[in-house]
Amino acid sequence: MYYTRDQHKRFLDKELTAISEEYLKKLNSKALALLADNEVYVTQFVKLDLKQDASNVSDRNVLGSGQLMLRFKKDKGIPRKNEYFTAVVLEKEKCIPKNWGEISWGNLRHHQVEFSEVHCVWQGKTDDKGFLLCGFSGISIEMAEFLQGKEGCVIVLGPQEPPMDYYQNLIDIVNNSDSNMAAKEILDFDKKSVAWNPVHINSNKEQVEGIVKALESTPQLIFQGPPGTGKTYLMAEMVEHLLSQNKSVLVTAMTNRALIELAEKDSLKEYLLMKRVMKTSVSSDELTVCKNLVPIDSKKITCISGSLTLSTFYNSSGWAKLCYNERPFDYVIMDEASQALFGMIAACKNLGQKVIWIGDQNQMQPIVLLSEETLTRNDFTMLANGFVTLCENFDYKSYILTETHRLLNKSAVLTSLFYHIPLKSVADFDYLFAHSNLKYLPKDGGTAILYKDMPVGEKADKSSCDFAIHIVDEILALQPKLKIAVLTKFRATVRMLQNSFISQFGSKDNVLIDTVERVQGMTCDVCLYFIPNTMMGMSLNRQLFNVATSRAKQLTIIVADNSIMNTSCHKDVRSYLLGVTSGVISEMKDDKAIKSDERIIEGNGVSLHIKGKIDLSAFETFKQKSVKSDTKKNIYIIDTNVFVNCPDIISKIDDKYQIVMSAKVVDELDKLKIKLDATEKKNVETALRLINRAMDKPNVSMELSNPDLLPDDFNKKSPDNNILTVALKYKDENPILLTSDNGLQVKAKGLKIATITLKEFLKR
Repeated sequence: MYYTRDQHKRFLDKELTAISEEYLKKLNSKALALLADNEVYVTQFVKLDLKQDASNVSDRNVLGSGQLMLRFKKDKGIPRKNEYFTAVVLEKEKCIPKNWGEISWGNLRHHQVEFSEVHCVWQGKTDDKGFLLCGFSGISIEMAEFLQGKEGCVIVLGPQEPPMDYYQNLIDIVNNSDSNMAAKEILDFDKKSVAWNPVHINSNKEQVEGIVKALESTPQLIFQGPPGTGKTYLMAEMVEHLLSQNKSVLVTAMTNRALIELAEKDSLKEYLLMKRVMKTSVSSDELTVCKNLVPIDSKKITCISGSLTLSTFYNSSGWAKLCYNERPFDYVIMDEASQALFGMIAACKNLGQKVIWIGDQNQMQPIVLLSEETLTRNDFTMLANGFVTLCENFDYKSYILTETHRLLNKSAVLTSLFYHIPLKSVADFDYLFAHSNLKYLPKDGGTAILYKDMPVGEKADKSSCDFAIHIVDEILALQPKLKIAVLTKFRATVRMLQNSFISQFGSKDNVLIDTVERVQGMTCDVCLYFIPNTMMGMSLNRQLFNVATSRAKQLTIIVADNSIMNTSCHKDVRSYLLGVTSGVISEMKDDKAIKSDERIIEGNGVSLHIKGKIDLSAFETFKQKSVKSDTKKNIYIIDTNVFVNCPDIISKIDDKYQIVMSAKVVDELDKLKIKLDATEKKNVETALRLINRAMDKPNVSMELSNPDLLPDDFNKKSPDNNILTVALKYKDENPILLTSDNGLQVKAKGLKIATITLKEFLKR
């Protein structure tokens, strides 16, 4: 087997420890400190409507539908949309923060009367200018009943409890050595490279019978569903077909939202009416919206022939550890499989005679707390990215959906670049901006890039955020009812964007501002992808970028600094950007949305600024000199050892030169704080402090390593080699690696990267 069970357990243990430690920090933090940091909110209960029939409501982000309405003091801040909390009703004397004293959040929870996990879904104004309103979904039926008649009581929102039981369940499955356990087939695999060559299909109902027939000859199938290709529709049709044959079906997904979306499909309405659709952990809004849904005990496996059971990964993992000898369901369908750890991918085998995994390995992978460096060093990546591992190492029969109902033709062509197959647009709606007077809106859809000069190193620049929000305002002026998503990589950027929007326009139910990670599966009309000018490689991550640019039916607008075109990124992202920027620049001098220092790329294009290569011959000997050019600036990449010996090295490099910090260097320095002697430790602490200050300078930026750039013979887990990859990203732009490490110098020279030692640099 490629992974021993001990290796797999070690990965899960490390991740469980990471999430536990993070949560324990918050439990042990003073409640007042968390309140000051906007991790805890004190609110007033306004209303909970359990009666409103929302079956005909097009926009669910409204009061009613079982949602909880809370009132917040404006000057204390409000939660972000899509943020999750634990909502707590405390004993009377503990409702008021002045009575908390030095008490920790964990001890404060000992005084709770009732609690529930909740999810912020909308924000709004009140008649009282000192307050704002927020609506929350996900409230438990028990807490909903408790709150009846208690309008005005205090509710405290605190940190969401992490899914520790989920990891423990997977650990128990991995630890089970029973030879009859069905999951053993997947857990104990031998790594082999399997060419991904799925059968191309569409989501038409006519496909279902053939798919079910294919399951007669194989116990498992894999489906890849690119954006908007109708995977939920196809899944509903498959479920209906199986239920009509009196089969028991379990559908498990990462999110409750995905499960409810399935339950509401037309093909399953009859089964809902007959109360043959059951779900674990049903919330009050789910029960109000999805009438006749049958709540079931999450601790007890409920499997009935001719009925559908819905359960999240968290609950299903608990069932899977109990039923390794007898698989209770006829069919198990895993939705959102790309969000599953490898252990959960395997766990499905314990639950069903037949298993179907449905996901998209080209979209976001599971969120884990372990760093990329830890995953790579311990060879845990395949365990973290379970669906990718399944697709690349098992020759199970596979399908890919190739017709997108969400994307218009130009958007479909661009998104096809991530899949290396044509995606055909079968969208049955018209493009709304063909005759718009806004110059930055392309006349035939697709994606536009709007250049905005942004300060280097800032995640939350007010001027740039205001600029993005102004674009949203202009689009809403044309089409007020459109659903618009403003997405970004960083939470700090989200907060600044939200503050900018709310301060100007209050709250609008049809405008969502959030991180890309939280919106996978979402559809909107227009998406604005905001890329700050810091750690740009993270915003251009292949999977993240694909998700961000494939949400919109009408139009995607990328707002970024013009340095985006010079930023190293995956070839598919590069091809996408080049596909957008292969036309004519449109200057926006007269439009109030576009200032004189800003450029817009329209439709399919703009001309590119191509930098030629620089002669590096002056750097090919040990004793090197800096190349000075009137047209080119050297780019310095600084090794860890340089900072240990010279903490203020950045101040010694002229500001006219660009400095690109490797994130690996910062990580190494942080670890060295506990390993070095007192003098060196002080140097490291000084270096980190100075690096932090320098990140605000326009000539200093940070880049992530990319081991794929290394030759095959190089150890891709080596910290030195990872630092070297940052220089390789800028190989055509005159990089100079500042290092006193002889081994690193030799490797750099072999790859035609200029180097200089600290001693020689200081001699100049």
